[in-house]
Amino acid sequence: MADSPHGDEGAGLESGRESPPPTPRWVKVFAVVVLALALLVVIVMATGIGGQHGPARHLPALRP
Repeated sequence: MADSPHGDEGAGLESGRESPPPTPRWVKVFAVVVLALALLVVIVMATGIGGQHGPARHLPALRP
């Protein structure tokens, strides 16, 4: 055990365990885009910019 093939003795790593591969760039970009769109939807709903929504929005107005 004196000659470790990995050469990482004393590095604080558990023997036989490797760190997982890093997250791909496309996953990070996708996550940022989804979060930005979700934040935009929340802002539009909170401020009322989108107008009144619901099923009655698409029905003709009833006149008495």
